[in-house]
Amino acid sequence: MQRRGRIQQWAGQTAAALAWLTALASAPDLAATGRVVYAFGTVEVHRAGRTLEAEPGLEVGGGDVVETGADGTVILQLSDSVELKLRENTSLSLDSLGEAGIRVGLGRGSLFSRVIARLSGRYSVRTDAAVAGVRGTEFFVAYGRRIDELPDVWLCVNEGSVEVEIPSTSQALIVRQGEGINIVGGQKLTAPRRYAWTRRLNWNSDPAKGEVLDRTNLDQAYSDLLDQDYR
Repeated sequence: MQRRGRIQQWAGQTAAALAWLTALASAPDLAATGRVVYAFGTVEVHRAGRTLEAEPGLEVGGGDVVETGADGTVILQLSDSVELKLRENTSLSLDSLGEAGIRVGLGRGSLFSRVIARLSGRYSVRTDAAVAGVRGTEFFVAYGRRIDELPDVWLCVNEGSVEVEIPSTSQALIVRQGEGINIVGGQKLTAPRRYAWTRRLNWNSDPAKGEVLDRTNLDQAYSDLLDQDYR
């Protein structure tokens, strides 16, 4: 009886361990591979049903969703390779922060991205309709106005180049330094060109070097849709 009891106890412990490993394997990648380095105004991190106030030093990981309020700005550093600055009224999902690369999803608002170190994989930003992928660059992505309930997406490149693709239509192109594009209604890629409004963006993400908040009025992007060359 004593031996049978030990066997039953061992079996129970083994089953519990297997259940724990199975749950761990199926759980979202919540390993902390990033952190908040700057936060201003209302900024929240949503994680597994909980809401955390984003403060400098807070660790973030795959599966987290970071949101800024109407007065909010936050700067994140991911895997010591990518620096992100979210403007006000922005929602960003940290989809994957692993060795294979970093993938984030822009649900609304606008995002500055800067690759600050060599990546072992690819860095990409996903919107409702398009994917922007890079290996070493600095670029800005923002939702614009809605056309028949479908949102425009603006993208411009400050350094390097970005490949933009609309998976549903297989449209793709390269946007190079100094150029911008409009993804009309999330369905059509305009030709890359230089826009005056992109000069007003505040790319700085280091508070020690000056103001980091970006106050650019994105409505100006639409007034720049003229047949002009701003080079």
